[in-house]
Amino acid sequence: MRALHRSLPLALAALLAAESAFAAPPASSAPDVRSQLPDPARKAWDAAKQLAGASDFRGALVEFQRAYELSHNARVLFNVGVTEKLLTHYARAVDAWEKEQTEGGAQLTAAELQELKNAIAIVQQFVTTMDVTANEADATLSIDDYPVGKTPFAAPVRIDVGKHVVKLSKDGFVEAVTPVDVASGGRTPVAFKLEPLNKTALVSVTVGGATAATVFVDGRDMGPAPFKGELSADRHTIEARAPGFVTVGQTVDVLYKQPISLVLTLSQERHEGRLKVTAPEGAAIFVDDRAVGTSTWDGVVSTTGGHQLVVTKPGYQTYSTDVFVADDQVRDVNVPLNGEVKTSWVAWGVGTLLVVTGGIIAGYFVFKPTEPSPTSGTLSPFITTASHGLHF
Repeated sequence: MRALHRSLPLALAALLAAESAFAAPPASSAPDVRSQLPDPARKAWDAAKQLAGASDFRGALVEFQRAYELSHNARVLFNVGVTEKLLTHYARAVDAWEKEQTEGGAQLTAAELQELKNAIAIVQQFVTTMDVTANEADATLSIDDYPVGKTPFAAPVRIDVGKHVVKLSKDGFVEAVTPVDVASGGRTPVAFKLEPLNKTALVSVTVGGATAATVFVDGRDMGPAPFKGELSADRHTIEARAPGFVTVGQTVDVLYKQPISLVLTLSQERHEGRLKVTAPEGAAIFVDDRAVGTSTWDGVVSTTGGHQLVVTKPGYQTYSTDVFVADDQVRDVNVPLNGEVKTSWVAWGVGTLLVVTGGIIAGYFVFKPTEPSPTSGTLSPFITTASHGLHF
């Protein structure tokens, strides 16, 4: 017989005593398990018995499991369960024996089926269950680093009575770990909430107003519109850009697993500003040689270059300057006009020249000696000579 219903010390003694202790039913009741195995599985079976004889039950378990995987013979699972029990893995032993019952079917004799029931009953007192729930499907549950299945679980998860470390893991998520202390006779609830390593949400961006636009996220080029992709759960600035169009953007808060759809509309660039001119009352205002108003003017001008501003008013000097206006700027220009000078420097110079010349001429006539007029009569020579201051 397979004799697993014996107590643990007796089962261990049987394992060490003879190879027949593992799954060796009488020939009259069932065929020998080894004889049913293909050659590779038979070699693993033999290695397992040798390891068990040397009390290396961990090694024996590996080889028994390999023999099953190579043969898919359900009767091999009885020895898998026995080895698990010897390693005090009671829940795993029950799993193996229940699997043998399910897969063995008509292959198993009545005696073998009864033996399985007895074996399960013996260790059942050391086994309890957990109700495991999780927020993510297809996550692997491990008990003491041994994987036992994937979420969601249709039935309670079997676990040995005592203290354990239970983990739930999935690619792209932070591993969730929780210690449990389970007692027999109850079902322990264990709930997991997996948090993603990189929390993201799906963001879709469409752009209108331009046939060719590029989408930028936080200043990074994401390629031509439309855009659709995962963005981290955070605050992001999303922009649409196109040559000749005004950049448009929107700052959004991306929340984990909450999709966002944005529509950004571009408008063509307008290089314009406003020019406001204030001049004296009645002054004519010209912009780029075009009369635009009198006294005041407020109008839209291009910002691609400078503009000539001219202001005129009779009796005042003409005001002329170049004015530059930036995009969307309002430029105020106050024009002061200066009065005209009545006498120019040319007239002043000519007048001065005439005054100087006239003075010279007047002086000439004032200081020129007067010609003596002829005198009638006769003067003595002496008197004439003396009048000239001559002494002889």
